[in-house]
Amino acid sequence: MARVWTDEQKARQAAMIRAWRPWERSTGPVTEKGKAESSKNRQKALDAARQEIESARKALAQAERNLERLGQKPKSDFMAALKRMR
Repeated sequence: MARVWTDEQKARQAAMIRAWRPWERSTGPVTEKGKAESSKNRQKALDAARQEIESARKALAQAERNLERLGQKPKSDFMAALKRMR
């Protein structure tokens, strides 16, 4: 179970971290294996974002098809706008 912090505890912890400044001593990955794994982080994030965008596009296309099937016209042409963004 996650710890529940009071507002006072959060403020005290934040002040201690600002005074401690751990980011100034951070070295990042040291081993070759760590460096190799770290270098993949950006690509993993990009791949996940692309997948989310594609899922959203598919859901939007399905919603527009459903509206058309019900005899309603979408209020705006979202798919055309998305295609221009590619």
